[in-house]
Amino acid sequence: ECIKMKKKLIITLLILLFILLSTVLYNRYFISHKIKVVEYGIIDKNIPDNFHGLKIVQYSDILYGKSATLKDINNVVKKINELNPDIVIFTGDLFTKDIKVNTKEIEKIKKSLSNINTKYKKYAILGDNDKVFKDSFYQVFNDDYEILDNEESLFYLNDETPIRFMGISSAKKEEVIQDEENKLYNILLIHKPDEVDNLKNKYNLIFSGHSMGGQIKFPLYGPLIKIKGAKKYTSGEYEVNNAKLYVNDGIGSQNITMRINNHPKINLYRLYI
Repeated sequence: ECIKMKKKLIITLLILLFILLSTVLYNRYFISHKIKVVEYGIIDKNIPDNFHGLKIVQYSDILYGKSATLKDINNVVKKINELNPDIVIFTGDLFTKDIKVNTKEIEKIKKSLSNINTKYKKYAILGDNDKVFKDSFYQVFNDDYEILDNEESLFYLNDETPIRFMGISSAKKEEVIQDEENKLYNILLIHKPDEVDNLKNKYNLIFSGHSMGGQIKFPLYGPLIKIKGAKKYTSGEYEVNNAKLYVNDGIGSQNITMRINNHPKINLYRLYI
């Protein structure tokens, strides 16, 4: 009887070990690399008429060298091009601070990302990890993107009323918009979403990243890892101070080399009046 009990226990443990190993492998080699597109319709009467139907695609937090590889970057490019975007935005953390990337890899990343096709513009901001490799970040993006490092850019269509894109590394770096009668439609790119609570200016639309959607998600519980800067706003759509905030779940991972129950994501936004 005792021998039978031991056999049952061993079989049970082996089954549990198999389930655990299968779950880890499934998340490491499938979930962590299967990119999903999340689509949002943004309806706002403040959007200038000439921007009705504008398609903006956002990607964020590649964190190259952990779970994300050059193959994943190529897949990002392919997915984005399938969406035929008017504007593409990258909201920070191309690199991860604990992995050094060599010159050859940087050139390959640059070549891949330069293949993103967009009708009008590409914008990028730096994430907290990118500041460690700022020169490399500029090397990848500078030729092809307008890098908004605490800067603004007016985007015109048909020489009519523009929309203003602003990119800041943190709320502390934000400069107050001088024109008191500011009637423009203001879009902010900021890496850490929780910093929106400390903004001085009023924005219509805010795009952010940093959170990786919690990286590990449990059914019925949600995000398990809420990192500093994305504890309050972790994933998806929020209403903050009369502005729409969208937090992209990102592509890569940090600390561990996988995402668990949490697909990499690209966001597609359509502007409607």
